[in-house]
Amino acid sequence: MNNLMFHTVEVDTAKIEAFVKEGFENKLGKNNVLNTQLFAYPNEYIVAVTIRKKNAEAQNIAHELQEIMIDNNLPVAVYTKEAHAEATS
Repeated sequence: MNNLMFHTVEVDTAKIEAFVKEGFENKLGKNNVLNTQLFAYPNEYIVAVTIRKKNAEAQNIAHELQEIMIDNNLPVAVYTKEAHAEATS
């Protein structure tokens, strides 16, 4: 029987969150990206991006960033949510 060795890989969650935030800010502008928050689950990560106005462009950015990370073996989901009116004032 082969002796399998498993290696623990540390994931820098701050870099993941910064990558997603930068991707949105570059395309939507810094004023339109209000917050990012990363949630960690046992085998995956989710980045929630709060933006001023949810639209098709934001959804496309989320999908594009998610695909980049999945292509690099990082199980990260990206989704957007629209800020409440009182939060954008």
